[in-house]
Amino acid sequence: MRNLKFNVSGQMMSPDQFCDFAGLVPGTEGYLQAEFSFSEEWNGCGKIAEFRRFSTSEPVSVKLVGDACVIPHEALIGRSFKVSVIGIRKGFRIQTNMVEVKQNG
Repeated sequence: MRNLKFNVSGQMMSPDQFCDFAGLVPGTEGYLQAEFSFSEEWNGCGKIAEFRRFSTSEPVSVKLVGDACVIPHEALIGRSFKVSVIGIRKGFRIQTNMVEVKQNG
């Protein structure tokens, strides 16, 4: 399994600068995992990652387990996908920007 790492600080998410995002091939299933590192604003939140193939497509939502999840096949069909994260706890909701990941293999 290959991990794609993202850093989340407040509402801003970015790819981890030390993680290699090169050579991703469209169409994989059960191989790519998204792993997130969160700032303290996210403490105590239930977290869901939303993946989209196109900016207009319906998101595929995946609950994070231990701040990571397998990226769903539906998001990996095209040349790129987008990901964002939502956190919820009582009386509180936080959401990140969307980050595009290109698949050019």
